[in-house]
Amino acid sequence: MKADADGKLPAARPGSSGEGVSGSESAAGTGLADRVYAYVKARILLGQARPGDVLAGHALAQALAVSRTPVHEALKRLVSEGYLVPRPRVGYAVTPVDLSELRDLFQVRTRLEALSAELAAKAWTDEHMREFEAADRQAQRRHRELRRAAEPLELAHFLNEEHKRFHRMIANVGGNRRLEAIICDLQDETRRFWALLPADQLTGRVFLADEAHRTILAAIATQDPAKARAAVVAHLRDGVQLMLDAVVPENPPPDDIEA
Repeated sequence: MKADADGKLPAARPGSSGEGVSGSESAAGTGLADRVYAYVKARILLGQARPGDVLAGHALAQALAVSRTPVHEALKRLVSEGYLVPRPRVGYAVTPVDLSELRDLFQVRTRLEALSAELAAKAWTDEHMREFEAADRQAQRRHRELRRAAEPLELAHFLNEEHKRFHRMIANVGGNRRLEAIICDLQDETRRFWALLPADQLTGRVFLADEAHRTILAAIATQDPAKARAAVVAHLRDGVQLMLDAVVPENPPPDDIEA
């Protein structure tokens, strides 16, 4: 199920948009709810649905050409995960930005990604640098293609995935699979905050085109764990400050975001 240029999903097969569905369609209901969930969650994470925006189940069902049942299942799941809050007689609202949540998230991310960078520095080889350079060439090529032809939502998704891939590759070098999985989960949670930034702050910063990423990789390549840790901490502190500036201008630096 893929959204079209207007942000809608393609129309369902005849008979699938009403409450009375056939047995085979009923059996596929859970899968349909999963797809609606993924679509709505992507819009939240990529800033298409902003904090405080109200999502009405009946309007979503109509826009996505599905019944209300899978839509309500998807929205309730997003409530349970903290992305939405119920609004009686109105629908569901995208959860407002909570600065304490931002602080908590980055305190954890900073410590874990600093550890990830330390482990990567200890395990680093020239082959790892070649892998990052190859990944960067691929990312830049795809970025050029998307900037020419892609819809904004697709481009935003690509930028977020490449940022996530950079940090995932660092964790992979360190060899701790559990740490890699946790960092990926935290990256997903962070996406909702990144979506608050103006698009022009992120558009050109893909993989090693991001100066901070180059600095981190250079520090890891020295095989000095302390330098690697310091580079990651500086990167994440700068990221927190960008988000604070976007949400609440004139915030003081995030002194409690340390490793």
